[in-house]
Amino acid sequence: MDKYERILFIDKMISSGNAPSQTDILDALRREDGGVDRTTVWRDMKDLEEKFHAPLDYVDRKGPTGKRRKGYIYTAPTFRVPAMFSSGDRIKSAQLMMRLLESVRGTPVYDEAMEVFKELGTEAPTVDSKGAMKFGLDAKERIIFIGNPCVEIPPRTWKTVEDAVMKDRILKFRYRSKERTVAPYQLIFSKGSWNLWSHDYGSGTKRLYSLHLMEDVRFKSDKEREFSLPDDFDFRLVTPGFFGTFVSGETCEVRVRLRGYAAVYARDRTWGDGQSVEDAGGGWTRLSFTTTQFPADGSANGGPILTWILGWGGDAVPEAPDELVEKWRASVSVMADNLRT
Repeated sequence: MDKYERILFIDKMISSGNAPSQTDILDALRREDGGVDRTTVWRDMKDLEEKFHAPLDYVDRKGPTGKRRKGYIYTAPTFRVPAMFSSGDRIKSAQLMMRLLESVRGTPVYDEAMEVFKELGTEAPTVDSKGAMKFGLDAKERIIFIGNPCVEIPPRTWKTVEDAVMKDRILKFRYRSKERTVAPYQLIFSKGSWNLWSHDYGSGTKRLYSLHLMEDVRFKSDKEREFSLPDDFDFRLVTPGFFGTFVSGETCEVRVRLRGYAAVYARDRTWGDGQSVEDAGGGWTRLSFTTTQFPADGSANGGPILTWILGWGGDAVPEAPDELVEKWRASVSVMADNLRT
């Protein structure tokens, strides 16, 4: 145990109401952690009283067996040491998570989560005379996370949507000039944007809505639990979501020939269900997977999969489905025409 784990252990023993003596505490710590001496316990007890302002008293009272004994109690029975500090490794992990949270800066969830991780990421937790925690965070930026800037969400929109999701309340809002009524299933963060996965009563289908485009967000009524969450509500049951939150509702098999770094990169990721990677000859690798993230509806937009393939330039060539190949050829032709003008 480190120092703070010992203090938590001692706090638990005292708050039990059994009035443990210093010898009781020492024996219990030795059973848990071995080489703890009486001086260490004395120092921990001193820190418990001075740094954490524990209302300690050493009293002569009846123990659990009815015999009189001397031991420690809290004069305020509800007092407990805040249990948010951790070992060195856990502190480092919490601080890393704080940096990861920068990807959602600008949303109400950021402020709430940061408070939690500030507590978990405290290197030397102490409590002031008013019982408030003091924080000493590691400011060294040696491990960082880089992502898309987060689109800001109005606090009122976030609060209303979050409450609706957690309490199964039906939402009404305006979206691209149209009124929508939905049963909210999940809040999803992807590539800098928060999205609401929901059942749309107007179309009778599951749909995604970007929170920053939702206007006049409100509850349908004052009632809670207005709908029952279906077993298949989870967005991840529809798509693994590697290509963001785009979903077509139809499943197709995608095959792409890759070479160079594109081929190396493809081997280290999961792109869809039933994925396979094989040698295609001539220095090429063939990647195959099934997905619901390609728009096989004849629309001009090839969706995120086409954008991903085009991003590899001459090192990626689609083989299936036919719609993807056609859209890729059309895009390459337009780029060639632009080069000649």
